[in-house]
Amino acid sequence: MRKPIIYTSEYLRTTKNTTGIAAAIHNALESLKVEHRELKFTKDYWCRDYMPVMIFNDGAYSKYQYRPDYLLEKENYRQYITNQDDACAELNLFTPTNMDIVFDGGNYVRCDNKVLMTDKIFMENPKWSQSYLLSHLERSLCAEVVLLPWDMRDECGHADGMVAYMGDGRVLLNSCWKCTDKDFHKRLVRILGAHFEVVELDYHCKEDKDAWCYLNYLRLPNAILLPCLSENIDCDNDLAAIETFEKLFPDLRIMPIYAKPLINKGGALHCVTWEYIEKSDDSLPK
Repeated sequence: MRKPIIYTSEYLRTTKNTTGIAAAIHNALESLKVEHRELKFTKDYWCRDYMPVMIFNDGAYSKYQYRPDYLLEKENYRQYITNQDDACAELNLFTPTNMDIVFDGGNYVRCDNKVLMTDKIFMENPKWSQSYLLSHLERSLCAEVVLLPWDMRDECGHADGMVAYMGDGRVLLNSCWKCTDKDFHKRLVRILGAHFEVVELDYHCKEDKDAWCYLNYLRLPNAILLPCLSENIDCDNDLAAIETFEKLFPDLRIMPIYAKPLINKGGALHCVTWEYIEKSDDSLPK
């Protein structure tokens, strides 16, 4: 697999509350010798949501229609709907498939030959039968789709705040339902356990209401950029999360980044980043 180039929207750097986060991401990537670029022609900084999803690790992507209900149904939010083709205009993007359905990149967790997403996908595409939509997704994504129940407290219905792929058939499950919704938690463990080894996050301390954020990390070939709640990275939850991730990923460098302005808006570092792998000329179809 070729090294990814990490993109962020230029809005992350130019928006007052997130300028420091953009700089911290850039500095971390520089120190790791990971190339970083900015996306132009975007309408907000949540680029994970509107950029194409990678279907193979060699730089093949699938496009889709980005028209999320949580923006479309509020007239004053429609200005934030990014046109996917515009955002990709300056990229040499190889897109052998186009799902041509309403989709959201935040509701996509690739796990080798499987994909995790919440069943909100059915509500977003009501004109299709569920069986047809599911088979269409699997053909377009070249993967088995494993559906998770939508926690409707999250209006976005994103899977990337629920679970992350660790590799080697293991998934990392967020900790936020253990105390608040035990039945929902058990249901997730049961569904995921039928396909993967489930590793559950546990910080062994009283969790802040925003402790969900730690799962929304950016994984790189040699490091993890871990979103944190305190500016000095010194609150109990941040320290516990760093220790936990160091144990979970002993071969990776854990790099904490203060991300509270993003967390307050419902996202973190995975949401504002996107990995790009340019398809090499010799691997393009003739």
